[in-house]
Amino acid sequence: MGVNESRAEPGGWEIAVAVNAAIKGMLGAMGQSGHVCRRATGVEVRLDTDRGYDDLLDQVTAAVRDRVRGGDTVVVAEKLLAAAQGRLGPAEVLTSPDPKAVDARTRQALAEKWSARTGMPVSPLHLLLADEFTHPTRGPMATLGCLDHNGAAHDLARSIHEASGVVVDVVVSDTDTGIDVRAPLIGTLTLGATPLGATAGLNLYECMRCACAAEFVRGHDRGIPIVICTPSQRCADRPGAGAPRGYPGALDREREGGLTHD
Repeated sequence: MGVNESRAEPGGWEIAVAVNAAIKGMLGAMGQSGHVCRRATGVEVRLDTDRGYDDLLDQVTAAVRDRVRGGDTVVVAEKLLAAAQGRLGPAEVLTSPDPKAVDARTRQALAEKWSARTGMPVSPLHLLLADEFTHPTRGPMATLGCLDHNGAAHDLARSIHEASGVVVDVVVSDTDTGIDVRAPLIGTLTLGATPLGATAGLNLYECMRCACAAEFVRGHDRGIPIVICTPSQRCADRPGAGAPRGYPGALDREREGGLTHD
């Protein structure tokens, strides 16, 4: 579940895929695209992460079960899952020093430090995903990244299917892309947002497209933690939809067959 800390520059094809995913994601947010995300619809809901991971899955399921259709992709913010899993550390995680302001070797040392301090597994990827979080009783804290992004995506897809009978894919996404530290979070360039975990019905390009569409819909402070991406009819019936990705942790370019359909 480690971040790709390579300094190698992305190839032309990777750049083209990332740029196209960002542009088509923006069009999807406007309801003017096609493919796996013809349009993207925000779900305004207040989610209580303090009630735990299983309860959060139930809350998200309740918010979408009467709105999803077969072939939809539900995109949920990574930060919420991390908080619900209890993956919270002191606010100083973000400042002593800022994990995004150090080199890869220092970030690895910081990961080991915070693993020891919090008693939780913390990787360099988790530190790049760390974000501000205000706990209702403990005050300012920091989220420490979701544990097993692919597993969480499948957990939510299964929960939605059990409640609604509808098969959907799920993407766990975050605003970070790793560009500011030249460390692709999933081993390939992403722009605007990064899909960190997903079920098996989407290839990486499709995951990126949905993550970007969701980011444009969600914004920063609109109170939209969930976005439903509706596909064009030709892309609604996808093999593997809702199924486990096939490996734990975060999405990883090296463990995928390709960025797009081979």
